[in-house]
Amino acid sequence: ALAWSKSYFLLLANLNSTMAVLWKLLRASLLLDLVVRHSAGYKYVANCVPGTVVAGLEQTGGRIGLYTMALKTLLPTIYGDLVLVAGGDPGQCMAAANSINLNSVLPGQVRKVYPNMTEYGLLSILRLADPLKSYLFIFKNVQFVHHAWIADCVPGGIVKGFDKTGGRIALYTMVLKTILPGLLGDVVYVGKGTTASCLTMMNAINMGNLSVVRLSKTRRVKEESYNMTEIGIIHGLRQADEHEGYLYVFKNQLWNTTWNSMIGE
Repeated sequence: ALAWSKSYFLLLANLNSTMAVLWKLLRASLLLDLVVRHSAGYKYVANCVPGTVVAGLEQTGGRIGLYTMALKTLLPTIYGDLVLVAGGDPGQCMAAANSINLNSVLPGQVRKVYPNMTEYGLLSILRLADPLKSYLFIFKNVQFVHHAWIADCVPGGIVKGFDKTGGRIALYTMVLKTILPGLLGDVVYVGKGTTASCLTMMNAINMGNLSVVRLSKTRRVKEESYNMTEIGIIHGLRQADEHEGYLYVFKNQLWNTTWNSMIGE
């Protein structure tokens, strides 16, 4: 009985130890997941690193600019192209990083809002880091998705069968805007093609690939790459063909209300 009791308590101790480790890993995983999901919302992401950390990294020789490689190695799915490197007061550095990550300040505004931060050029970032300063690294967010436009692919049979519009292609935009008045803004593009092509182009736009429409409209890429044809004003007054799919692309009104603050354009 004594041996069994010792084994039980030993097993319990090991279990508690294992659970503690698993809890720490779970907490770290949840925190990272929260950071990743939160970061997907904005165009830029920033990190403020103490000078002692930057200066003490042997692999980079303590050079300011080379520390970007360390950050991109840690979070390669978030940190994209480097936008700005600045150094200065630790308090202002941390405040600047928080402002960038909360999207209340854009990279071009850092020097004005935080005057004690000095922006570094190509030559100055090769200097050795000063342990008394902190360094701000701002990157483009790899996970950022450009949702300025919204696309909807409607089967021709539905467009044609709507009595109130007489089945006319262009007038169906009013139906969609009536259904979602707070979301759908001005019409950007109306096109036609097979249902499969229509759905493919819709998905590309809704995943943030605005170049699909922009390049098609400027003729820098053939619309045949999506097997879709843009519909003009006169053609839009015709009755829909039930054998085709119709793609309607609108400006996203919810996005446009915060356009500048969200993407810095």
